[in-house]
Amino acid sequence: MAKKLDVKDRKILYELDVNSRQTNSEIAKKVGLSKQVVGFRIKRLIKEKLISFFYSIIDISKLGFTVHKNFLRLQNLDKGKEKELIDFLVNHPNIVWVASCDGKFDLAFGTWAKDMVFLDKTITELNKKFGEYITERQITTIIRGDYFVRDYLISREKPSPYRESFFGAVPSPVKMDKHDWEILVLLGKNSRITAVDISKEVKLSVDAIAERIKKLEKSGVIKHYNIVPNESKYPYLHYKVLIGFRNISEDREKSLKEYCRTNPNIVYIVKSLGPWEFEIDLEVENAEQSREIMRDIKTKFNNILKDYSVLHIYQVHKYNFCPSIQSPTNKEMPPYYSPPFGRRDA
Repeated sequence: MAKKLDVKDRKILYELDVNSRQTNSEIAKKVGLSKQVVGFRIKRLIKEKLISFFYSIIDISKLGFTVHKNFLRLQNLDKGKEKELIDFLVNHPNIVWVASCDGKFDLAFGTWAKDMVFLDKTITELNKKFGEYITERQITTIIRGDYFVRDYLISREKPSPYRESFFGAVPSPVKMDKHDWEILVLLGKNSRITAVDISKEVKLSVDAIAERIKKLEKSGVIKHYNIVPNESKYPYLHYKVLIGFRNISEDREKSLKEYCRTNPNIVYIVKSLGPWEFEIDLEVENAEQSREIMRDIKTKFNNILKDYSVLHIYQVHKYNFCPSIQSPTNKEMPPYYSPPFGRRDA
């Protein structure tokens, strides 16, 4: 059952979405509460499972990878077998995102790959275990993904300034050593883990950790830090719209992106290569609000929209775009870490 959020909870969630590595003290100054109360409320939001992940937005192209999304329609799958499939995807080292949905597809997941042969190995492994349950599959390659601030949480009259929170598809690896990888893995699991806790794992000083994080940010490996809500508890519905274009020009595409950036309920967009060219993620209070937004999009962009499908994302099971498990094809990766939620109570 979805939880109710008061004004202060929404302001705290908004600040965590702007930058989830902010300390409790920094957030307290912005929301008009004490550091202690902010810490208590964040702990409560975690305990009540409104937040699934504190997420580090990582440009995976800077690590030498591309991301490919798979959308599956399933058949003859009972509840136990469905859990087995989801667990397989969540625990697979090459899978970065897993979500259950209603609509044209039942399950969606993203996988990173160095090349198409690498991708094929991952898909082949899935097919061997669960191919008999997959009645349809569509695969898209992400060209670019853009994240936007959740302005709807605080009813901003004007949209938040655009932030460079995106990842691309052209592999351009940044030079990183073992310690950089270890830090990135920890931040990939939990963006609020403290430099102190990271230093204990990586065996470097707190100052050295802070300097390396700054380097990862400056190089564009880490773009931003935000949150991933838990759809089963979060009091907003999550829809993903898959859009096909016709006769689209560069100017009209820019106009659509700007529309998405300035709409407070659109939190993420993807330009992709595959059976559709664009994805829009909405978080809304109810289905009617989603329909209103889509009516507006169809009216404003009727000359370029060919078709679209709407998926209701009702549970995100995994969200971590940092390759983190050592494997025979990826030996430079550090070992996998699973730290608890870190505290940012300075």
